[in-house]
Amino acid sequence: MAEIKRNIPGALKIGENVIASIVSNSVKEIDGVHSILPAKKSIRQLFLNEENYGDIDIALNDGVVEISLKIVIKSGHKAISVAEEVQGEVKNAVQCMTGITVSRVNVVIADISFDQ
Repeated sequence: MAEIKRNIPGALKIGENVIASIVSNSVKEIDGVHSILPAKKSIRQLFLNEENYGDIDIALNDGVVEISLKIVIKSGHKAISVAEEVQGEVKNAVQCMTGITVSRVNVVIADISFDQ
């Protein structure tokens, strides 16, 4: 969990699932993104019926987060433009909603959807 320290007594801890949820919701709003590549559910997710946000990796180091995700883009969109928009939107959303600094957002275009 990421820990944010301010001048207020106590500490705020934000779980990786919260960050994954923010990432998932911000990516859904981007034109040209079909979806985040689905990830296999872990045994923990199966037994506890936890949400699976897709293939999103979150690395927390010294109050800074690095996010990696794999997306499926829609046919007819420029891959580089979509990936750059995903990077910007994800970074902005996570930083605005959590106050955690995002050092980098790695985007892998894993597939193209030809659905109409």
